[in-house]
Amino acid sequence: MTVDPTAGTSEPDRWKTLLANPYLAGPIKFVLPFAVVTGVFAGLYLIEPYQQFLVISGLLAAYFVPPAGKESIIPIAVMMGYPWWLVTLVIFLLDVAVSLFVVWNFDLALRIPLVGRLLEAGMTAGRNYTDSQPWLRRFSTVGLALFVFFPLQGTGAMNGAILGRLLGLSNGRVVGCICAGSLASSLIIALGADVLLDVYRHDSTLGIGLLVAVVAVILAGVVGWRMHEKRLRERTPR
Repeated sequence: MTVDPTAGTSEPDRWKTLLANPYLAGPIKFVLPFAVVTGVFAGLYLIEPYQQFLVISGLLAAYFVPPAGKESIIPIAVMMGYPWWLVTLVIFLLDVAVSLFVVWNFDLALRIPLVGRLLEAGMTAGRNYTDSQPWLRRFSTVGLALFVFFPLQGTGAMNGAILGRLLGLSNGRVVGCICAGSLASSLIIALGADVLLDVYRHDSTLGIGLLVAVVAVILAGVVGWRMHEKRLRERTPR
């Protein structure tokens, strides 16, 4: 009687063995991020009226075009009537797909003409960021999550994945940090926009006042951060 050599192998170990095969793992790692994006748009198509689907698809496409980002796309979507939880979930899943594609296919993506240029620009930005923020290397995991959390231009999932690579983090940790930072920031922005919209509907004066106050605080924070970075760059020896 012959014994099946895989009979004593647990299911998780069997999956690890399968994924260790480069002929199988390579296509999966390349296709899975696109499958996530396709699933997001397919789900939106099924649950939203066609015109609403076209509008939110346009907003999501704009999300990938600088200088658009969470800080602009999410409030616009919420103010156009999309549920805050749906906007949060969609942006989070797109960030997950981007981070998976970059960490799994970085070397391949560098050879894709447009994507390669974006990644090279992200690597330059990441090096400059780590040079100006030396504390980031000491607190790499928390620092990467905060990098993705703060909705500033150039701090999205793609640049976060590149920064994690520069910091020497494992792929799993990079994706985990991006997931945590993306979910937290998307949730806060979406809920904040929903609350402001609700206040505006009940009291337009108070709503506008709160919006002005929020914008002023954000602008003050951005200006202060830029000044801090400038001082750090001036102190860094060349």
